[in-house]
Amino acid sequence: MHRYSGLIIRDIRIALRSGGAWLMGLVFFAVFLSMSAIALGGEFKTLRPLAPALIWMAMVFSLLFSFEHLFSDDAADGSLEHIKLSGMSMNTYVLSKVCAHWLLSVLPLMIALPLTALLFDLSPSILLGLFASILIASPALVCYGAFSGACLVGFKGGGFLLVLLTIPLIIPILIFAVSSVTSFQELGLFALEFRALAGISLIATAIGIPTAAAALNTIME
Repeated sequence: MHRYSGLIIRDIRIALRSGGAWLMGLVFFAVFLSMSAIALGGEFKTLRPLAPALIWMAMVFSLLFSFEHLFSDDAADGSLEHIKLSGMSMNTYVLSKVCAHWLLSVLPLMIALPLTALLFDLSPSILLGLFASILIASPALVCYGAFSGACLVGFKGGGFLLVLLTIPLIIPILIFAVSSVTSFQELGLFALEFRALAGISLIATAIGIPTAAAALNTIME
């Protein structure tokens, strides 16, 4: 547990010392939504029905571009090899990276959600539905991203391959997440879409972390 928390703290410290690079996902999120609102005319009656889909697309794209460096930076500077030689389980390492990535990438987006409510004039129920859908589905996004990032460590131009590998895994999440926002107003967290998202997150966590660890072990052999 000490090593696990230590790795999370290490990643957070590195991110905070990077000069704000870890906030690029949040910047992309804000720019994407602002430009989408302008392109669609800026009228609330037009934007309001499209807001859940636009917000979820902005979140997926902002996270997608960060997965390439989830493990590659540690592999490049030798930290990954050092961690393996220390005897730490690679599953523990991957889990710590996933948790740190969630704190640095997903949490800022969730904190920014109230500002999107002002941009799109969303009702409190829609905002709560978005918050719940992101909270429940984000573990699946990060775990699938970790799997894709681990498989492509050491590949030049891996960003394009990562998109091709990750998008098919993310599409079901996107479909259920967008529809869950509407269902939340009628059924709350008991809506079928939320149960589907919870199931996907559990499966992604159970499969994504061990497979990412196996991919990293294979690369280092």
